[in-house]
Amino acid sequence: MTRLIPTAIVAVLAMTTPLAARSGPPPGDMGQGPEQGPEQGPGRPQRAYANPSALIAADIAFSRLAREKGQWTAFRETADETAEMFEGKRQGAHALLKDRKDPAAPVQWAPQAAWISCDGSAGFTFGGWREPASGGTGAAGEYVTVWQRQFKGKLDWKWVLDDGQPLAQPLRDVDWAEGKVADCPARRRPDGEAPPQPGSKRERREQDKLPPLRPLAGPVPAPDAPPGADSKDGQSRDGSLAWRSTVMPDGSRRFTAWIWKDGRMQEAFARTFAGGGA
Repeated sequence: MTRLIPTAIVAVLAMTTPLAARSGPPPGDMGQGPEQGPEQGPGRPQRAYANPSALIAADIAFSRLAREKGQWTAFRETADETAEMFEGKRQGAHALLKDRKDPAAPVQWAPQAAWISCDGSAGFTFGGWREPASGGTGAAGEYVTVWQRQFKGKLDWKWVLDDGQPLAQPLRDVDWAEGKVADCPARRRPDGEAPPQPGSKRERREQDKLPPLRPLAGPVPAPDAPPGADSKDGQSRDGSLAWRSTVMPDGSRRFTAWIWKDGRMQEAFARTFAGGGA
């Protein structure tokens, strides 16, 4: 499913609910819809709760926070505890940015596209960034940020991976950000296990739990990085979205992502970033 989302409207939403635009159901439902019983049979599609505009709003709010509180402060406050960045190599964001001072003129960025899993548990945004001509170099570039939905704390989204590179020319500004949602994999409960009754204590207990990490909905290509490379995979909790980041021996990075579409994991995005980090 592809949606065109007016960036101006999303920016207003981001101002009123910074980094807190809900993308779907309570944690225990996570887009799986009513679990299939044996009588329903395999292959029945699930309900999709994912909302790519919430992901775009989170990215816009992230950029606004950098203007208001400082660039690296914004990165620290919105980073998941597992967040990673790249400076020469893969590094934990919290350790890397712990004592880093905010620049006087923060980089500004805006998403142009977002991809999100069927269950709304993970996604990534792609867009362009610019340094201000006043107080900065005026450089421009592109970025990709991977996001995970949060089940505790004040923020609904935190980033887990961020990468990018400078470009000779800035990306063209857009009025509409493109949002794409993965198809929903068919799921079923184990044979003999009935779904909970709506409103029951069992249903509430299940909704209070972090949803299980399911296998990928389908295979993705095996890693093909050369010896000496650092490659790492990630996925959404329902297995409908996956990504791979690879640091090559020369310091360049490759980022590839797949989403479940038309019965298979299809490549949704791929970029090679030059050595040196975002």
